[in-house]
Amino acid sequence: MNMYSVYHETYILLATIYGGILIGFIYDLYKVFRGVFKPKKLATNIQDVLFWSIITIVSFYVLIFSNKGDLRFYNFLGFIIGVLVYYYLLSDKIIKSLILIIRLLKQFTKDMGQLIIYPFHVGICLISVPYSYCKKKTKPVYYKSKRILKLPYRVASDYKRSIIHYIKKK
Repeated sequence: MNMYSVYHETYILLATIYGGILIGFIYDLYKVFRGVFKPKKLATNIQDVLFWSIITIVSFYVLIFSNKGDLRFYNFLGFIIGVLVYYYLLSDKIIKSLILIIRLLKQFTKDMGQLIIYPFHVGICLISVPYSYCKKKTKPVYYKSKRILKLPYRVASDYKRSIIHYIKKK
């Protein structure tokens, strides 16, 4: 057995272990994404197809570039070992980190939205405060003018009633 062959086989095994770790990371991304956004059934089906397509591409990429696409038993073993290593050593820390990053991004987005909206609130306040002040000051004048403008209608109405009352008395 050639020493080059042993090194090459070790390289292939380590590459597939790395591929398994990468697959585990992609699965955690997928899991956190689904937990945060809670997609509906159609979106879930699309995400499942996308997830399996990405996993397939990663697997083929690792197999093609590590051993020219030759499929051997230890390739499967390497992927399984990689996923297990990732799951037991890194998965919890990665998931907590991803959730923290998503929370920070949500808070940052919320803060930026409030920062963008703030000038509009100030503008509305600058418009509404004088409006409410003017409305409060002009309210009595408004109601007096309304009563004065209705005066001819009220006089005509009173005159009509008095004529009807006078006709009924006769």
